[in-house]
Amino acid sequence: MNKLYVSVLALSLMGGTVMAQSQGNANLHVKKQQVTERSAHHAQPASSSDRAVIWSNDFSDPSTWTIGNINDPNNDNWVIGTTPPGGPPYDIPPIESTTAANGFALFDSNVLCGGTQNAWIRTTDPINLAAYPGVVLTFQEFFRRYQDTCYVETSTDGVNWMSQKINLIASTSYTDNPQTIAVNVSSQIGGASEAWVRFRYVGGCGYAWMVDDVSLVTLPNNELIMDYGYTSQFADGFEYGRVPVSQMPASINVGASVINFGGLQATNVSVTVALTDENNVELATLTSPITPVMANGDTVLFDMTLTPSTPLAVGNYRARFTMTSDQIGDDDDLSNNVRDRYFAVTSDLYSLDGIDVIPDSMLSLTSMGTNSFADNTQDFRLMNYFEVPNTTTFYGIEVYVSSQTVAGSYFIAAVYDTLGVLALVPDLSSPLVESDPRVITDADLTTGGQRASVSFLQPIVLGPGAYYVSANLFQEGGSEIRVIDDETVPQPSIASLIYLPVDANNNFVYTNGTAFAIRLSSQLNVGVQETPSLKGITMYPTPTTGPLEIRSETPGNMTVEVFNALGAKVLTSSFTGTATTLNLAGNAAGMYTVRIGDGTNFNMQRIVLK
Repeated sequence: MNKLYVSVLALSLMGGTVMAQSQGNANLHVKKQQVTERSAHHAQPASSSDRAVIWSNDFSDPSTWTIGNINDPNNDNWVIGTTPPGGPPYDIPPIESTTAANGFALFDSNVLCGGTQNAWIRTTDPINLAAYPGVVLTFQEFFRRYQDTCYVETSTDGVNWMSQKINLIASTSYTDNPQTIAVNVSSQIGGASEAWVRFRYVGGCGYAWMVDDVSLVTLPNNELIMDYGYTSQFADGFEYGRVPVSQMPASINVGASVINFGGLQATNVSVTVALTDENNVELATLTSPITPVMANGDTVLFDMTLTPSTPLAVGNYRARFTMTSDQIGDDDDLSNNVRDRYFAVTSDLYSLDGIDVIPDSMLSLTSMGTNSFADNTQDFRLMNYFEVPNTTTFYGIEVYVSSQTVAGSYFIAAVYDTLGVLALVPDLSSPLVESDPRVITDADLTTGGQRASVSFLQPIVLGPGAYYVSANLFQEGGSEIRVIDDETVPQPSIASLIYLPVDANNNFVYTNGTAFAIRLSSQLNVGVQETPSLKGITMYPTPTTGPLEIRSETPGNMTVEVFNALGAKVLTSSFTGTATTLNLAGNAAGMYTVRIGDGTNFNMQRIVLK
């Protein structure tokens, strides 16, 4: 079986999870994908980094580590060295840890690809922590998740282990490279005369986990960490990078998560959020209620409603979250006490992604397209979830394509009701509106930031509710098209979806949980329809009851392909000369796409079968 079709994790979405135009219970799936483009992602500080070091190891001496697994018939194990994870189709770079040049630990699940992987690597000799009741385990890592689980484990006898899960990120997502992890293990091994540490990977056929520069350091007395902040325009977890002024609510759901990582309790903890415009003028501020006491290990979610005194005008905005406590002056690491979120209010453009709104230093970008999955080069669909609280006319979409996109490929824009997309058996056969094919040109790739716009066949008025906006991607003559995927801000799992026209598991629609750079536009005449590269093609009659005559002004050797509304090819033909007649009788009534090519150029047109 092709590795791209390994069994996936089903995700059941309960009613009420989404504000949908027409809701249905969804049984969507998380899909393993190939991503071959990634920008730098600068990690936020994970925890205190300036503590007394009790013990450290940089994997330069493999004999200080012991390797094994639990009941794995394939004997898939960790390795220590400098060789990066295996190659295509899932290229993952090596860890960029401080001492990567002298070795790191790697579990390459993708290359090993055993079915019951449960592998561990532990310290060979015990560590004496008798003089240290407060202990933090720190290490650098680089990990890409599929449906696997990572554990940090400790022991005081080398036999019985206490586990903590880490890397609880979305399927197919990366950590930063490197990411520094800090785990408070005081209650497990603090004060022990003998202690062991190990890392354990559990999965089947995932990607890779790399670990380096492991240390045990003293626990700080006072250390509050702001784990994240959020700005959800519609109070349901979705964080849009751009919201048209016509849709922007008067109030925003904001909040932050705070962790007490210090050994002592923190008292009178609160979070203040300040909203500023692009000129750093403060427009609104709000302070949460006080949490009187946070014990070591406590996590508190501060959730608030921020209401600016006047409606937000078109422009860019930053929400800065700052926390305080009675002990904040003694906090061990002040750099992780502040978090920022960015969004824009626009005149017409609506986007989940925050490209060109979020500072480049914070962006984490990948891409996906017609070479992401085997056998899915035609009509591979990427969809974003959009909420429309106020009735608005939309005219088209804008797509931000990857640098790996090749001129000649194309996409078709479409809008779908959530009823069909989120149904138990997804139905994408009846879009609310579509566009003509939008061919990617050399100019698209060299000017305007790799953006391509297209108008719908007719403007669409969307009433209050939620919709999926899709870019249906097509490879043409080997030319691929890939769309940027913004992973910077965690999104609900259904924020973005992918549709596979060919899927061995017959699931077809999968969650992605990020933000494709597919934007909805309410600007009149957005986009320019491309002139077909093969000119002088006519087709008639349309509508037709079956017969379809195709004529070309220029004679040649032509191939003809006909696709239904789901992208399935229903007819293939060829002719030499200037004309041919097809018979589509026997196919279901509806919209069809007819593609004619001469081996170099092509022409696509829509016809209706009655």
